[in-house]
Order: sequence, then structure tokens, then C-alpha cells
Amino acid sequence: MKMKWNRALMLGAVLATLNHVSFAQEEKAKDLGEVVVTGNRFETPIEKSGKVIYKITAEEITKLPGRTVADILNTLPGINVDGAFGTPGTNLEYSIRGGRNRHTLILIDGLPINDPSLIASDYDLRLLNSNAIEYIEVMKGGASTLYGTNAASGVINIKLKEATNEQPQVTLAQDFGSFQTSNTNADVQGKTGKLGYLVGASYSTSKGFSAAKDEDPNVEFGDDGFNRFSGRTKLTYQFSDAFKLGTNLSYEDLKADYDDGAFTDADNEFLINQVSVGLSPELNYSGGKLSFKTNYNQVRREFISAYPSTAKGKNFQADLNNQKVFGDNFKTILGVQFQSYKFQNGDEQPSQSNIDPYLNISTDLTDALTLNAGVRLNNNSEYGSNFVYMFNPSYLFQLGGENELKLFGSYSTAFVAPSLYQLFAEFYGNPDLGAESTESLEFGVSLYLSDKLTLNAEYFNRTEENAIDFVSIFDGNGNYIGGGYDNVQGERKIDGIELDLTWNVMSALRLTAHFADYNFGDPSQFYRIPNQKYGLGGQYSIAENTQIGVTYNYFGDREVAIFSDPYLVALDGYNMVDFNISHEMLDGNLVLSGSVKNLLDEDFVGIYGYTTRPISFTIGVTAKF
Repeated sequence: MKMKWNRALMLGAVLATLNHVSFAQEEKAKDLGEVVVTGNRFETPIEKSGKVIYKITAEEITKLPGRTVADILNTLPGINVDGAFGTPGTNLEYSIRGGRNRHTLILIDGLPINDPSLIASDYDLRLLNSNAIEYIEVMKGGASTLYGTNAASGVINIKLKEATNEQPQVTLAQDFGSFQTSNTNADVQGKTGKLGYLVGASYSTSKGFSAAKDEDPNVEFGDDGFNRFSGRTKLTYQFSDAFKLGTNLSYEDLKADYDDGAFTDADNEFLINQVSVGLSPELNYSGGKLSFKTNYNQVRREFISAYPSTAKGKNFQADLNNQKVFGDNFKTILGVQFQSYKFQNGDEQPSQSNIDPYLNISTDLTDALTLNAGVRLNNNSEYGSNFVYMFNPSYLFQLGGENELKLFGSYSTAFVAPSLYQLFAEFYGNPDLGAESTESLEFGVSLYLSDKLTLNAEYFNRTEENAIDFVSIFDGNGNYIGGGYDNVQGERKIDGIELDLTWNVMSALRLTAHFADYNFGDPSQFYRIPNQKYGLGGQYSIAENTQIGVTYNYFGDREVAIFSDPYLVALDGYNMVDFNISHEMLDGNLVLSGSVKNLLDEDFVGIYGYTTRPISFTIGVTAKF
């Protein structure tokens, strides 16, 4: 793989200047936690992880009223969620290092809860209530050996809340905001003998605003609203010190309005119903743990418009693995993952499955040198066996006191099968599609100055082969006449640098900053992905229990393809400034919060032909009893 050394030199130059940086990014959006789990599935001190991992906790989410999961992810360095600034029902496309939805794996409680009715067979983040989340960890870089297909550019690992209190505890949360937006959440958790339980429900509604942009001052487009109900139950029974059994059941019902397209109003709506049920036995033994996680997910989507359609997706996930620790320095995970997908669109119901054995090791070869490595054999029912591997060393220098410097790097490969939608969707599917493969290289440095300052800087290079994209067809006069999914000829390449800094100036003040710059081998293959993203911000405790925060993010220039002349449109970058305030009372059992999104009321184009959220306000309260 050919290296672009000028970009690596640029990384070094930026590192040299960062010693003088004293400004910041957003709400604790750094690889902050004392331990993270996404890198190797074991609880690992961040300085021993060979990856850059960012973590957002439930405590932080509580102080950000009205923030959706997409809003939260969009604050993180180097991560872009297209559609997050639109009306609540807007489709979401997330990108990590140039990878799209099908290259970024979303885990819910450790399993990929895929949706075969979607184009990328990914999880629909619009269904998820942020108040149900215990934490989110986002890991950049390939991780297919550990998590399977689709983890080609990154992993979004979402852990939902579960029973933690011995005594029953009720949590109520309510917020109100602009566009007649309301979010109500309630859950009760506790333990009765050996039984732990959590039962929760939430309801969200918003009048919204027009999805399509109105260019005629004499015509007023209608608002596109949003309603969502979700209910969830988690039960855990501790049969003995060694064995426990967990179950989960969730239901989501979403209804949202949408328009006919760019600059085109309509009274359309889509409905989504999702049911998910899982069973998770776990056996602990001396030096290890045997776990078996399963989940069945069923989704129904209905689009009510001049072109009505219905789609159904069924997904079964099972992961059997044995985690074994040998001494203090050698950890292994040996497992097998089974995935089964079904997609029903019309009378057809195609299916696909994977059976993947995998092995991952994490070892401290010396006090300073850590190695994380893995292999997996993707056995796909349609595309045969595909071997993928990963090699991820890191080296930790002690700089004296509590100061440390970490060097890390990784090389990984990934296999991404076409989704059932891309293969068999009516009008657009192509059953002759080939599978994608990717190679990812990265190296970087992390500096930890006690608990005062953390700096991450890295260079990466990704190459996709046989990439799948939607290819439009035009007649001799340039009129769009159709299209479908096909494999792109040649290689799709992206490389870039990413930096982020967190500085705890004092106990009351935290400052952060981040910067990402990407070089696309062929910009036409990376539509709608910003070429740069950077930001700064800070949090300040103005009183013992009162915090304020201001964040600034810049999303760079993008190019988009449209279905009419001029066919390719360049979109300017835009700025986003947000403000939040929170106040804790009654030993933290009562939290009052407020936020202002798009504080400067910037008018920008997020998605061509569609509107973006103007300045908006939210106030919220969370109480625990």
C-alpha cells in the first residue's frame, strides 16, 4: 500500500504545534474513560488500548436535553452523521474515515442488531432513545476480526442501561423544546433476591419543520412531524456466583412525515415497527468466562405516498465465545458468530447467513509492549469463505510521574457482503454484485500528562476494492431514466490525519479541541462526506453543582450528485455552535438542564434540496426516586 508521506509529515508538524494549544472541542468528547471495552472486549485501561476510542456516558447524556443519538455522535472527532441537522425523521448516514453505513458496525449490548430492510442492512439510529443508553463507545479503524462483517471503518458500541441498584429506583425524565418537541422517559430498576430487572418506556413527539427546502416565497411547505414510542425490559437472574441468565425484550414504533424529494413538498409518511428479543447465558469460571449472546430482531417498514411500499426484515444473531485470561498478561477470545438475514419486498423473501469462527489475543509482551491481534473466517452463504486478520501493537513510554506516551499502529482487512436490499430490491437490486474488501492502515501517538491533558494524533489509509454504489443512468439528453447498485471499477482510497486534545485546566474547567483532514482518491466516490472537520469548546463549573458548556464544530466542503443538470453540486462547509447548562440538586438525584442548538442560527445546506434546523431550544429535568 503506497503511503502518502506528505500527510504523515503534516501530522508531525501539527503535533509539534499542539503544545501551545489551549482551546477545545465539546462535551467531554475524548477517549476519556478509565477503561474501555470495544478494542478487545476486555475492560482495558485506555493507555493500554491500541486504538483511539471515545466514550460518552449516561451522566453526560442526562445533561444534554433533547440530544438524539445522531446529535451525540456528531460531536465526536472525525465522525460525521449526515441528516442529523434535518427534521427529526430525516434519514441518517454516518461516516467514519470515509466509510459509510455499511462499513460502520453498530452494536447494541454487544451484538450487531442489523436491519435487512435497510439499504446497508444497518441499525436505524432513529429508533433508539438516548435516555436508554448507559454509554456509547466509538472506535475508529477496522475491527472485522473481532466483530464480523461491516466493521470495516469503525464500530459504534452502544450499551443500554440495566439493573445496577439493590433497591428499586425510578427515573423520570422530561424535556420540551422548539417545534413543539417533547420527550418523556420513565424506567424502574432494582433487584429482588437473585433477580435484577429494568423496565422502561419513552415517548417522543415533534411537530418538526418542512423536510424539503422551499424556494418559492409564495408557497409554504407543510411541517414534517415525528412520533416514537419505545418500551424495553431487561431481566437478569443470578443462579449462582458462576452462572447468570439475561433476557431482553424491546419494542419500537416510529411514525414520521417525509417529502417527495429535494425542493418538493408532499404529505407522505413512513411507519416503522421493530421487535427485538434476546437471551444471554453467561458462565464464569477460574480465569475465564463462557458467554452465549442471542438476539432476534424483526422490522416492518411501510411508506405511504404516491408510490406506496412495504418491506420486512428479519435478523437473528448468536455469538458463542470463551474469554480466557492466562496469568496477568495474556487474554484470548475464541468464538463463533452466526448471523441470519431475511428481506421481504413484495412476494420475494431472499435470505443470507454467516457462520464465522474467530480468535483474538491481547497480550503484554513486556511492561511497555502490548499486542492485540486476531483472525476470522467469514463463511457467507452466497460468497463463500473469506479470511480477514488484524495486527495492532502499541508501546507505552513512562515519562516520569504519571506522564505517559503511547505509540500505536494497526493493519486490518475486512469483508463486506452486499446487503439483501442491494441484491434483490425491486427496480434497484443487482443479484450479480460481488462482495467488497477493504484494507486499513493506521499509526499514531497518544500523550497522557497525568489526568490533566490527553492528546491523540494519528494517520490512516483505507483502500476499498469492488466497492458497491448506486449508479444512475441518463438518456442522450441528460435526463435521469433509472439506476441500480453495481460494483465500482478500481480502488476507492482515502487517507487522512486526525487529532484531538483534552485539557483539564483546573477542577472547574475542561477544554478540548479536534481536527481531521481527509484526502479522497476520487472525490466523486465520497459524496456528502466533509473533507475536513474541526472544533473546539469547553465546560466550566460556574458553581459547585452547575455546569455550562459551549461547543463549536466546523463541517467542511462536500460534493453531492443529483439527478438533473448540473449533476454534481459543491456544498460549502458550515459552522455549528451549541450551548448547554445543567444544575444538580439533592445529591444528583435531580438534574435541571437546558440547551441551545445552532446558537448563531446559521443558515446552511446539510443535504441538497432539504432544510436544516435553525436555532432551537430545549429544557429538561431528570429525577431519581
